[in-house]
Amino acid sequence: MFNKTTSFIFNKYGEIVNDLTRRQSIKMTHSVLKLKDKEFTSYYTYNSDVYVKVLSGIVMLVVSKDEKAEEFERFVIHRFIKIKKGVKFNFITITQTSKVELETDFKAKKTYVKTYDGNPISYEPIIPTFSVKEILGYYYQVRNASYTFPGEQHNYWELTFIDNGELATTVDDEEYRLDEMDLILYAPGQFHTQKTGDAQSCSYLTILFDMDIPDSYLITNRVYHAHRDIHNALNNFIKVSNNEMLYDSELMICYIKELLIKILQYDFLSSSPVASTPMQQRFENELLNEIVIYINDTIYEQLTIEEICNRFSISRSSLQTLFKNNLGTAPKQYISDLKLKKSKLLIKESVYTISEISSMLGFTSIHYFSRKFKQQFGITPTDYAKTIYN
Repeated sequence: MFNKTTSFIFNKYGEIVNDLTRRQSIKMTHSVLKLKDKEFTSYYTYNSDVYVKVLSGIVMLVVSKDEKAEEFERFVIHRFIKIKKGVKFNFITITQTSKVELETDFKAKKTYVKTYDGNPISYEPIIPTFSVKEILGYYYQVRNASYTFPGEQHNYWELTFIDNGELATTVDDEEYRLDEMDLILYAPGQFHTQKTGDAQSCSYLTILFDMDIPDSYLITNRVYHAHRDIHNALNNFIKVSNNEMLYDSELMICYIKELLIKILQYDFLSSSPVASTPMQQRFENELLNEIVIYINDTIYEQLTIEEICNRFSISRSSLQTLFKNNLGTAPKQYISDLKLKKSKLLIKESVYTISEISSMLGFTSIHYFSRKFKQQFGITPTDYAKTIYN
């Protein structure tokens, strides 16, 4: 999440001003910087305040008060700002190009300070690193026992997901075994075979697609077990593939890409197992929905886990598992997060004081509320309230 110069955090480096060109008793020097670089290795620093206005584009301001410029912070410039004298700063354009207007005392001395150890400070754009260009086909297949597919290779990607049974496959002469809920990806040009066992049939989903990905080796030559996140993406793909609404094809592309991202993150993220049966998953969904509605309805009370367990006839461990598997969080944390989100909305409404909001949401004290708020959002409730009016 980007901070803006309207954030209270920026106050130690500068402040918002009403008018960049406001008249002063001193003579001002004026300059315009044309920005096109995504990194820099030197800061500016002035012995006088500097007034800044963005003329075009979106600009990130990097500032430091550290003597060695080892520590720094980044802000997207919003409105007219003043940078305090002595602060080290420079700009990076977020858009392709941008323009920044600077004004300062004409007698001000400008110096250049190298970044820490001369290392460049850069902006990494938020852009896709791979793309699914086209879905070429998708179908559900049921193969009898002792089925053998002699093999093929082609110039597109193929995903095989085992819904029931087991499947043996060879990829470039390496053999792999897929059980129920397993999947494998065949890259373009990879020769692969498939066969079922001697005593059991196998049903599986096949998706054929065209994709540009720089490091295909990261997801090939390996069997993945479909944890809940992967399974949800597959279910969403199947569900939307049966619809004929406008832009459903776009959603199919999105779900395939979500599935691939979860596979790329497979070794780095823990995920919950899939419910053992559709009936179990339906039961979990309905129960969780009832509990979440109840929590929302009682958000202004000091709700305890014991009260929830008693009301819904569920053990504490089962409640923990239900929330962890479906929401990725503990019930106590879910309640706390919900109360803190509600507190932000109440602060924005500017109807109640911070103390009143703390009491309304059932926090034991305003100090505890302030501490939890800062842990969650990185700013105190009082400071957050100040940012709303800037």
